[in-house]
Parts: sequence; C-alpha cells; structure tokens
Amino acid sequence: MTNTELSSPSFRIANPEFRQTILRHIERQEFMKHIGCRLTIIEAGYVEAEIKIEQLHEQQIGLVHGGATATIADIAAGFAGFTLCAPDEHTVTAEIKVSYFTPAKGGILRAIGRVVKPGRSLHFCEADVINVQPDGSQKLVARATSVMAVIRPNSNGA
Repeated sequence: MTNTELSSPSFRIANPEFRQTILRHIERQEFMKHIGCRLTIIEAGYVEAEIKIEQLHEQQIGLVHGGATATIADIAAGFAGFTLCAPDEHTVTAEIKVSYFTPAKGGILRAIGRVVKPGRSLHFCEADVINVQPDGSQKLVARATSVMAVIRPNSNGA
C-alpha cells in the first residue's frame, strides 16, 4: 500500500445526499445540543466536530471531563461512518477505546473522525481529539478507535 492510498482513501458513497441526511439527524440529537456539539466538516468518511469548552464539560479541578472527550470522539467517528451508509441504514457504536494523552482545559475541543476501513456491517473508525486554545495553539488530547455497526432499522427493530 502506498502513502497516497493511506492518506486519501476512496470510499463508495451509498447515499449521495449523506450531508443533508446527517443534518436532518442532528436536529433530533438532543444530547449533542445539550453539550453544545456541532459538526463543522462533513465529507465522505471524514467528519469534524467541535465543542466550545464550558463549565458543564469540566470535572472537579477544571479540566475537561474524560466523558466529554470520549463523547466528542464517538460523535465524530460515528458520523464519519454514517457518511458511508445507504439511506435506510444507520450506525451505532459497537466498540470504542479511548487513549488519553494530556488533559484539556479551556478553548475548543475538536474531534477529527475518519473511517479507516469500511465494511458491509462494520466500519472501523478513528477520532483524534484536539484542544484548540484562543491563541491558536493546539494539543492532541486523545485518540479513539471504534467499531461502528451498520444497522437497518426496519430489520433490527430499532
């Protein structure tokens, strides 16, 4: 496999209107609204999500709670996988592992989600979580690896 193949994968698009579909789904994502998470980039196999860090995202000593970090990673990876789904399909998290590198504090929490290996029933995804400060400095806070299960609501009772 060449570096070009690793850096810019080509994905089969099952729903040419995936952006509009995702935007409609976000309207019903109450938890995303509650934590102030928004998607800033939606491309095939690639999504970026952001949260402006506020007190509700912090734990007792003022650092971003690990759950907030895991949540934004899950959102970015999940929607990256969802970009490759057919109109009658969805993704749900089957597995996620988050490795934390350094604490986040203040600024913006940005998650960069991408599909590493798509499949018919499972998409293997990653998300890097970055803390962006008002001065533009950035640090890698965490990396998540996840497996997104592709479900068909009519056949799975969802």
